[in-house]
Amino acid sequence: MTTMEEISEIAHKPKYTLSWLGVKSLYVFGIALVLAIIAAIIDGFASGRVGSGLLQSDHYALLSESIAYCFGLVVITSMSLMLVEISFRKGINYLQYALIAMALTLFYLLLLALSEKLVFAASYSIVSVMTIGLIALFIKGITHNLKAVWLTTGILTLEYGLIFILINLGSMALLVGSIILFLIIALAMYLTLKLKVENNELVIK
Repeated sequence: MTTMEEISEIAHKPKYTLSWLGVKSLYVFGIALVLAIIAAIIDGFASGRVGSGLLQSDHYALLSESIAYCFGLVVITSMSLMLVEISFRKGINYLQYALIAMALTLFYLLLLALSEKLVFAASYSIVSVMTIGLIALFIKGITHNLKAVWLTTGILTLEYGLIFILINLGSMALLVGSIILFLIIALAMYLTLKLKVENNELVIK
């Protein structure tokens, strides 16, 4: 029979370990790669809409540039959710990660559809609010933690705001984008310094 000590050990088995971090990171990169390919397909579909006169060429140019950031958007958002898991001890399963990543990719199809009818800036704003709101409500349902919701909302708002700025910068986009990537790497380095292992489990201190 299972003793009380064995039951207690099973109940307190570490979940957020370095192995968990490695497996989840591989999963995130895999999902991001698949969805970046799907986003590229949406880009090709949008190009056809230009040819048929349904989408303005300048709207397509902005849409295409925003699609180029799909992989990074999914990865950064998912990595942020991993930090939410570790910080608040609220599990987000693999299916939920995939659904959030799909919502981030559906953004581009919605943006294409709406930008055929409205000016691009308005379309981008509306679809951004829709996507951020959907994911925020989903995170609220998963974690039941308002801090986690506000953190996720803030990260997504910052990401979509930066992407909109970058796609409108023209020749300066590469320089500004490179600086932003540098700052993201610097932030990631700082956060890893805060990441500690206690009793075989990851914590942020």
